[in-house]
Amino acid sequence: LNCSQMSDKTVYLIDGSSYIFRAYYAIHHLSTSKGFPTNAIYGFTSMIFKFIKDFNPEYLAIVFDSKGDTFRNEIYPLYKANRGEPPEDLIPQFPRIFEVADALGITQFQKEGYEADDIIGTIAKRLESENIKIVIVTGDKDFCQIVSDRITLFDTMKNKKTEIKEVIEKFGVAPEKVTDIQGLAGDSIDNIPGVRGVGEKTASNLINQFGSLEELLKNTSKLKGRQKALIEEGKDDAILSKELVTIKTDVDLDSSLNDLRYVGFKYDELIKLFNEFEFKNLLKDIQGNSTDMEVNQTKDQKVFYDNYKLITSLEDLKKAIKRIKKSGELSIDLETTSTEPMRAKIVGIALVPYPHEGYYIPISHRSLTDRITQLKLEKVIEELKNIVEDDKIKKIGQNIKYEKIVLNNYGMELKGIFFDSMIAAHLIDSSQNSYSLDQLSLRYLDHKMISYKDVTGKGKNKLEFEEVDPESAKVYSDEDADVAMILKNILITHLEELELYTVYNDNLLKFIDVLAQMEINGVKVDEEKLRKQSVRFKADLEQLAEDIYSEVGFSFNLNSPLQLRDVLFDKLSLPQKKVTKTGEPSTDVEVLRDLAKLHPVPEKVLQYRALSKLKSTYIDSLPKLINPETGRIHTSFNQVGTSTGRVSSSDPNLQNIPIKSPEGRRIREAFVPENDFILLSADYSQIELRLLAHFSEDENLVDSFMKGVDIHNRTASEIFSVEESLITPDMRRLAKNINFGIIYGISGYGLAKQLGTSPSLASGYIKQYFERYKRVKQYIDRSITDAQNKGYAETIIGRRRYIPELNSTDRSTRGFGERTAMNTPIQGSAADIINMAMIKIHNELKTGYKTKMILQVHDELLFEVYKNELDPVTHMIKNFMENAWKLNVPINVDIGLGSNWSQAH
Repeated sequence: LNCSQMSDKTVYLIDGSSYIFRAYYAIHHLSTSKGFPTNAIYGFTSMIFKFIKDFNPEYLAIVFDSKGDTFRNEIYPLYKANRGEPPEDLIPQFPRIFEVADALGITQFQKEGYEADDIIGTIAKRLESENIKIVIVTGDKDFCQIVSDRITLFDTMKNKKTEIKEVIEKFGVAPEKVTDIQGLAGDSIDNIPGVRGVGEKTASNLINQFGSLEELLKNTSKLKGRQKALIEEGKDDAILSKELVTIKTDVDLDSSLNDLRYVGFKYDELIKLFNEFEFKNLLKDIQGNSTDMEVNQTKDQKVFYDNYKLITSLEDLKKAIKRIKKSGELSIDLETTSTEPMRAKIVGIALVPYPHEGYYIPISHRSLTDRITQLKLEKVIEELKNIVEDDKIKKIGQNIKYEKIVLNNYGMELKGIFFDSMIAAHLIDSSQNSYSLDQLSLRYLDHKMISYKDVTGKGKNKLEFEEVDPESAKVYSDEDADVAMILKNILITHLEELELYTVYNDNLLKFIDVLAQMEINGVKVDEEKLRKQSVRFKADLEQLAEDIYSEVGFSFNLNSPLQLRDVLFDKLSLPQKKVTKTGEPSTDVEVLRDLAKLHPVPEKVLQYRALSKLKSTYIDSLPKLINPETGRIHTSFNQVGTSTGRVSSSDPNLQNIPIKSPEGRRIREAFVPENDFILLSADYSQIELRLLAHFSEDENLVDSFMKGVDIHNRTASEIFSVEESLITPDMRRLAKNINFGIIYGISGYGLAKQLGTSPSLASGYIKQYFERYKRVKQYIDRSITDAQNKGYAETIIGRRRYIPELNSTDRSTRGFGERTAMNTPIQGSAADIINMAMIKIHNELKTGYKTKMILQVHDELLFEVYKNELDPVTHMIKNFMENAWKLNVPINVDIGLGSNWSQAH
């Protein structure tokens, strides 16, 4: 590289191969409508986009590994022998990623016989000698060996910079000594042997003591005992390993610094590729950066923004109300102080009666740049109340449940909900990653909206919305309501074409009222009980920690993955099961469960983690979430949070409190009713298995439910060919795992992990199951075939989930699609049934009951029942739940009562 005349420049060198694999594992099951896998391409492109936007590089190159062996394989044939081939669905993405990099305008390097590390090392060292600053964009710790005053590493995934100081902190030595450490410790990821029994910490101590690997090997006589024997025995491996890990910095490259100058995207090529890959969001981003698109956007925005008006007088407000009455429709969007509707205070209100006609009422803006007259909130409520509560005026919005709850807090009941763009889009296609309004605008209107950050800014200068000047707030908020209004006709047309409008209107829209009321109702928790439990949990955690320290022989930070790795793999010499995306030995749940079979410490660490998470997530957090005005906790329920249609819960998530563990039951004990009330739990019994019997029409399965026998005992009896009276608890447990595993397409390997048996034995159990329940197997095969033919699976009321993965050439991706095809009708229909029951119960409770429906957790509904209403309410709940939909087997609901949630369940 000829750079003798250059100085004070910064060159960015991207470790492209690292980016590809990170992208592949970060995004799962993404493919085009034709089934071509695109997850790595999409992730790679998104990461590069963000990098270019954040760093605006003047000089940039990306380096990839070449195909085939390198010079290291000649030195050591087993180098990287443990890695195997790349995943099947990643292989066809490699050449397309190179095309994307070229279209992005980035100089690429790749050289046969060398790794990307060597090319990057060569470029970096040559530029360093000419006073150029180099930033290597990577998460690979191997590059620490070439860090210097002018060469730094930057991991964009962790937003972490590595300079000389960080290298010393990590390895305990200067960068030039890192290869000495690696020579001793080896690297299981690349199959570099190192010296057996020597980890990084020990290696660091030895190199600091002797100065270098070479000096250590000359002076092994100064070592003692087992360490001396290990070093002497592993001398050749240490020398070999150091050679393998050392990055070459003298690769023959024919290029000049000017070749690295970055001039920008090749727009036509990118647009062509993004269209082919069906990257709609990235397409909008890239088009938004081109000159032609900027002209079009400006023209587009005029259509949207020209007829938005600020309401600052009572006369203007009355004129806007007349327009709303004339149209008979109102798209409404509230700007507030909080994303939590039960705590939110109104800042402004956007009203859109017709497409591209918007009115914004500033209520409590305190902008320093624009002092304007603002109407009093009480007067606005007085004028709007009749409009809001008029069910003949069709209400439109995006996640309109939020508006309903906030308006309820101000004494207004939002009636006449006619359209919610978020819920409509989810019903049309539940496989999308996002149903945000800006994504729907791009997808259906080809319109890029103003973002929240555009009006509030970000970072330390970010404004609260009430600090935004009303003119800017008007454009932002009216556009939200406007886009929802325009989406209405488009999405309703889609629903009608798919014959889903009736389902949308009769089920999903009505469900908004149900969830809104549940959020308003909230749940009561006993703060004193939580305080006592916090003390108990803390004592349990301290005891677990002491037990772990006693086993290990010293104390350490249990919350530090780095220190835990040292303990498990260096101190205890437990086997490394897998590595993280950054190449470090993993200590995740799956690894710890495997290691627990070999040593007591991993099991205790699992217990410590579980207890610690419950304490921080629930025990210590729930009291802080109590609304000071209501004295209750108000979780948010999301209709579009899952692809199956099941309602999700957040802020806090009350659906994840474990029911089977004693710790989880202790947490549920803190959920209590008000005085004169009792908690009632109504839980569907094995609803998914009953749906499997309904859909498959398997005689044996149907017969079991019709006779009311124990389905798990019956399955165990038929698999093991013994009388039900002889079934042991272990046999029933195995049958239960199979029964529920079948719904989720469990494999022999997956069942074996659950049962702790061999995959062949578990596969045998599954085979026996299908021999006894032949029509279940036929149903599974039919579900997959139908979904392949139609492109989607559907639930009992007709909700669809599109499954492009079924067309994938990659076996694992296609397998995911097949499992989705078979369990979507079951899981989704279970969601349909409980949701329909909730609508009926909600409507009945509105007729004058004091009883409240307060939680939905999967197949369970929790009620706070007024004791004087207990008998009629119990009968009503059970009746509506068991008759929500007619199956060809009975639907059963278990009822429980108690003075707390744990007791009721």
